[in-house]
Amino acid sequence: MSSSKKIPALLVFCSVNLICTGTMAQSAPEKPAAKSGAGKHYTLPANKDTVQWGWFDPAEKPKLVVDSGDSISIETLRHGMDEVKPGASMDDIVKLRLANPGGGPHSVTGPIFVNGAEPGDTLEIRIKKIVIKDSGFNFNLPGKQFPTVGLLAPEFPEGHVEYFKLDLKTMTTEFKPGILLRLKPFPGTIAVGPDPNEPKEKAGPPIHDAKGRTSTLRPWKNGSNMDVNELQEGSTIYFPVFQKGGLIWTGDSHCLQGNGEVNLTALECSYKEIEIEPILRKDLHIDWPRAETATHWIFMGFDEDLNEAMKIAVRETVNFLAEQKMVPMSREEAYALTSIVGDCRVSQVVDIRKGVHCMIPKSIFVKK
Repeated sequence: MSSSKKIPALLVFCSVNLICTGTMAQSAPEKPAAKSGAGKHYTLPANKDTVQWGWFDPAEKPKLVVDSGDSISIETLRHGMDEVKPGASMDDIVKLRLANPGGGPHSVTGPIFVNGAEPGDTLEIRIKKIVIKDSGFNFNLPGKQFPTVGLLAPEFPEGHVEYFKLDLKTMTTEFKPGILLRLKPFPGTIAVGPDPNEPKEKAGPPIHDAKGRTSTLRPWKNGSNMDVNELQEGSTIYFPVFQKGGLIWTGDSHCLQGNGEVNLTALECSYKEIEIEPILRKDLHIDWPRAETATHWIFMGFDEDLNEAMKIAVRETVNFLAEQKMVPMSREEAYALTSIVGDCRVSQVVDIRKGVHCMIPKSIFVKK
């Protein structure tokens, strides 16, 4: 929905209140934190002063300070501070990878400080619009040099990169003659400030560098490199807050991705604009990111062990169903319903911490 469209607060917050679970308040607040579209609008361009390469740093000076209910149009860059662009060779991409040891390849725009956000709160981030730029790429790094980066890395020793011209009018691109891809853009990386209690790495390079910054490589409770392809225009993401002001970043912009992201990258691109609207939720307290679309509730889990990631996502789903008020049910019933209708998908397997997201269709709830 556009920022100019007026929608009654009851409708705006109905589905949001239904998603309240876990340690959150048992009933909806009498007054929502903000009405959609009621705030100011800001623009945050992407440049060397507003973008960080591969690291989240809570000490980074905020690039914008906004209120709950304001909206922000954010520009994003391609990987490596926009250096992975048509004409860049595999050797160039490898050099970029090695130039930022431990950090992700992602160029992340931010941080954005939300007034009033404190640790323990929840930030509800509505994705209102995505406008893409006109080129994209996909690559896998040389398996002989990076044998654990990509699901089948040793089978592809030389590495490979493809560049694509994106048609903004038809929202398609030609993979090669005879194969047409329909674009479905979403932010591969969107995050709030890092969790100070994030567990130490089980695999891969250190999570933090000597400056105390947090790598964008791994997804975690603050979001980061989630690669959940349902987070398209019109969706809403909920994050637990760990830092004062929340601190929002986004980058690693995708124009299309299959679940798994198996070769390392999606159809990577960049955005002229991703418009978000952060809503501060003092009434909602969650442990892991979750999301909502027009048709589904989505619950996420991340761990180096795919089975553990699955357990986290399923547990979050069961908790939600057992605690929602639309149709009360026992925890046993919630577990059964998750098994019957829950669609649990492997988000990605290439970001050190693997991801699973479980989807519950809203359509099953027919009680008026």
